Amino acid sequence: MKKSLVVLGMTTVFALGLSGPAVADEATFKSAGCAKCHDPEKKKKGAPSIKAMQEKFKGDKGKIGELTAVLVKGKDHPEVDAKEPEIKKAMVFAIGAK
Repeated sequence: MKKSLVVLGMTTVFALGLSGPAVADEATFKSAGCAKCHDPEKKKKGAPSIKAMQEKFKGDKGKIGELTAVLVKGKDHPEVDAKEPEIKKAMVFAIGAK
């Protein structure tokens, strides 16, 4: 099962055209709990997809700090289980900023 998830995750990474560093950010995205609600392609549990976030923020590096601050406070994202550096890495992956 775990092997299948890894293959699925890697397939998603390559399908989205992401580079090597983004793979590490995707792992952080998942380990922080973000993937519980954010799907690569579709809205899930009322949360926007990664694709929708990337379209909305279009790689805006300025949004990383702003959105990280919201997540660190944890008010709107109770399922996030990570510290600020990991949240920041997950945000880089989620909005497509490098």
